[in-house]
Amino acid sequence: MISLDSDEETESAKTFEDKAEFEDDEEELDPSQPYPAILQTLNLSLGTGVLHLALLPSSMLKADGASYRSLEALKQKLVFIAACTDNTVRLVTLPLTPPSPASKTQADFQADFTLANAGQGKWGESVVILSGHQKPVNRVAVTVEITSPADAHIIVASHSAEVQGLLLLFRISTKSPQPTVEPFQSIYLSSTAKSISFNPGLSREHASQLLVADSTGVCRIYDYKLLIRTAEEPIETPVAEQGTWLLSLYAGFHSTKSDPLPQTLGKHAGFGRKTILDAKWISGGRAIIILMSDGEWAIWDIEGVGPDAAKGLLGRQGIKGGSKSEYSLSGYLDGPAKSKSSGPPQIASSKFAPMTPGTRRTTEPFSAKGSGGSARGQISVIELPSSLATAPAVESVLLWFGETYSVIPDLEKYWTAHSRKTGGSGNPFTGTPTGRMIKLEDVDLQGELCSGVEQLSSAGSGILILGEHRYVIVANSKQSREPPFERSTGRLALTKSVNGGELDVVGIDQALARMENGFGSKRKIFSS
Repeated sequence: MISLDSDEETESAKTFEDKAEFEDDEEELDPSQPYPAILQTLNLSLGTGVLHLALLPSSMLKADGASYRSLEALKQKLVFIAACTDNTVRLVTLPLTPPSPASKTQADFQADFTLANAGQGKWGESVVILSGHQKPVNRVAVTVEITSPADAHIIVASHSAEVQGLLLLFRISTKSPQPTVEPFQSIYLSSTAKSISFNPGLSREHASQLLVADSTGVCRIYDYKLLIRTAEEPIETPVAEQGTWLLSLYAGFHSTKSDPLPQTLGKHAGFGRKTILDAKWISGGRAIIILMSDGEWAIWDIEGVGPDAAKGLLGRQGIKGGSKSEYSLSGYLDGPAKSKSSGPPQIASSKFAPMTPGTRRTTEPFSAKGSGGSARGQISVIELPSSLATAPAVESVLLWFGETYSVIPDLEKYWTAHSRKTGGSGNPFTGTPTGRMIKLEDVDLQGELCSGVEQLSSAGSGILILGEHRYVIVANSKQSREPPFERSTGRLALTKSVNGGELDVVGIDQALARMENGFGSKRKIFSS
C-alpha cells in the first residue's frame, strides 16, 4: 500500500502543542525601574470597547482547605469581568501561562487573523456574554458562590443608569458555562449607584452580601440569597427571585456654617446629605469605609470589630431612616484632621467681589472637582502580609480625593490609636508609622485628571495612579542614597481614555508587577 501524503502535509495536520519554558533563576530587578521586564504580550480582542474591569476578590483566591476545593480550578486561571460599550458584560478566563512566541506564528493565524480573537479558544481562553442591559454598564462586581466542596458558581453584579438605576445579577457555572447567560435577579433602584462591591468574607453569611452606595448619600446592603416570598404565595408558585435589603446606612449632612457651597433643602435627591464617592468593605467584610464629596471619610462598624466596640450597628436598635448613621471613626483629607464638630475647611466669602460659579470653582477646597464639576475620589483596600510570619495580615487603605492621595498602612493600628481620642479628633498624620496616615506628596500627572487608583502587589510596595493617558507608580526604595522622589520614563503599560471610553490592557503586567520593600522607606515616582 502506497501513502500519497507527504511528510510536510503530515506535519501540518498535527495539532500545535504549546510548551512553556521557565527560567530557573528569578530576574534581578533594576533599582531605577523595579518591575519585571515584559516577556510576552497578548492582544485579546473582544470586538467592542471596554469601559470597566473587575477581578475576583483576593480572599477567594487565597482560600485554602477541603471546603474550598472548588476554587482550585479558578486559581489556575486569570478570571476577569469586562463591561463593554455594546451594553454587555463579558466573563473572560485565560490560562495563567502566557502563549509562547512560537504559538503566535502558526500558519492558521497568517491566513485568518480573527482566529486570535477572544472566544475562539486559540489561547485557551473562554468568553461568556452576560446580557440584559439597555444602557452601558457603569459599575460591575464579581464573587464566587461555593455550592459544594466540588462545585462553585461565579456571581456577577452589574449596574446601569436605566430608569433610576438597574442592578442585574448573573450566575455562571464553573464546570459547564453557557456562551450566553441571562440575569437571575433584576433590581430597580431608587437612585443610581456610585459603587457596588461584594463582601469579601468567605462565610456563607457574608459572601452573598452586596454593598451598594447610591447618589443620595446612602449605603445599602443587599443579600441575593435571602429570598423574599410573601405569605400568600404558595411555595410551588414560580416567581422571580428577589433578595433582601438588610441595612441602610446614611451619611451626614452638609454644614451650612462651614460649607462654602451650602446645600439647600431639596436641591437634590439626598436633601442636603453628603454624596458618597466610594464605599468599600473592610475588616473581612464586617465594616465599611466611605469617602464623601467634601473630602470626609468615615467607618461604619457593622459587626463591632473596632477597638472597644461592644456591638456593631447590626446589633443596635433604633437605627431609623432619614437620620445620620453613627460613624465609628471619621476624618478629612485636607491635612490635619478636624474634630467632628469643626466640619470641613472654611472659605470666607469675598467682601469685594460676588461669588460667581466661576470664582466658586477656583476656591473650592482640595481641587476635587474635575471638568465635569463633580467631586472625584476613590478608595482602594488591600490585605498585605505582616512583617511577622505568625501575625495576621495587615489591611492597607488608600484614599484619593481630587489631588490628595493618602495611605493608612495599617488600618487596625490606626483605628486603635485614633479611637482613643475624644470624638475621634486629632491629627491623622501624626503617631507611629503604622498608626498614622501618610500623605503622598508631589504626585504629578502633568495636567491630567486622575481617573483611578490601586495598590499594587501582595507586598504592598507601590501605588498605581491612573491619569487620562498616563500612569504614575508611587514606589518605595531602601536605597538611602537616592532622593525621596525620583522620576524615570518607562513604557506606557496602561492607558485609559475617559472621554473615548477605551482601555488598552497591553502591558498590564508591567504596571501591576510585584514591587519590592514597604511603606516605611523612601518613595519613588515612575511616570510614563
